[in-house]
Amino acid sequence: MMKLILENWKRYLLNEQEPLALAVLGAPAGGKSYTMDKISSVVSDPRITKTIASGVVLTVDKLREEFQSKSPIDQLTGFIHAFYFMKEKGKEDPENYAKWFTDIAKLWSEKFAKLMPELKVSVTNEDVLFGGAPAIKSVEKLKNIDAAKVIQSLDTYNDYKRVVRYFQSFKQEDAIVKKLNVSYDEAGDEPQKIVNNLKILHKKGYVTDVFLIHAKNVASNLIQNYYRVATGGDGGRDSSGAIVQAYNDIEKNKKMYSSNSEVSLTVPSERIADTSKAVNAANIQDDPKLGDKPIDVFVQVEPMNPAKAFATFSSKLDKEQLQVFKAYLRYAAIGLNGVPDLAKQTLLSLSKDLSNQQAFAVFVAAAKTGKYKFANGGLSEEFLKKAQVALGSGAAPQKK
Repeated sequence: MMKLILENWKRYLLNEQEPLALAVLGAPAGGKSYTMDKISSVVSDPRITKTIASGVVLTVDKLREEFQSKSPIDQLTGFIHAFYFMKEKGKEDPENYAKWFTDIAKLWSEKFAKLMPELKVSVTNEDVLFGGAPAIKSVEKLKNIDAAKVIQSLDTYNDYKRVVRYFQSFKQEDAIVKKLNVSYDEAGDEPQKIVNNLKILHKKGYVTDVFLIHAKNVASNLIQNYYRVATGGDGGRDSSGAIVQAYNDIEKNKKMYSSNSEVSLTVPSERIADTSKAVNAANIQDDPKLGDKPIDVFVQVEPMNPAKAFATFSSKLDKEQLQVFKAYLRYAAIGLNGVPDLAKQTLLSLSKDLSNQQAFAVFVAAAKTGKYKFANGGLSEEFLKKAQVALGSGAAPQKK
């Protein structure tokens, strides 16, 4: 008994000394936030609880908000650093980062050059230039422009994609130096980038746990997405296109996660607690039989199936909302590109009491009420035009 107590105490002390990197991955509207909460409550590893409660959050959405809260000059300075960061990443790993460098270079040469004419911005493969001088050595010139006006002219999502990745790397490096736990959630549709990053953390002495929330049928994700669109959650944002693309990319490449893991498990979402033993046993020592694997524990979590998802979310809707919800599902089956056949048949089955024409009529009638147009989406005139084409209705969108 005493030996067991000493071994457990040794294990506890070792765990406390080993920082944790926790990645929760999956296509949008797959339940990452729900799964993160569930992992914290049912997986009996104090490292996970501590990481979720007080670790450094490296999630892109959170970092975008933090970066955008900085002063306009600090943000523009960050865009300068992002150019040079992506240049180096592109040279180190052109397959994965050359496009990201092209993106940030294009932002500088096309958008910033027009927004800051007084700085005479130009771009080469090596530098952003202010009047012929490297911007990295001319940051003080930003004080001579209306930086706030420049920032206000940027798209708050698309224009920040690459600078946030630079900011993410900056925050991670700081956490590594301080040996702080880190966590992040994202799509995981570019597994080579994720694995490469976990290699960095692994080499720096981090235990690495990866949870991939990935359904057998992407209809589960689309059902959750269109519940949000129909009810105005997150401003009615429709992520369906990103969902399908991310899901297909993950499905095609997900073996990269398991092949880079010491332990690989698959569990339904209601049995996440079953992973506790493997997660608790994870440590920075490599298993000699498996070699140097950057992921200690990889868990594929299968969320609720489409039938259960439909029953769960439809029960929260009134009669009118339910019809709109089902019309969205029918539109998704027919109007979205790249939807796998299994998902198409599932969505058509769930909306089988509506014909294509009836589904479009539901959209038109609901749009007239004004209740389904939200800040970030919903039944806008633009969507009605797309729905009309997809559903093949002869009816024309109604202008209010």
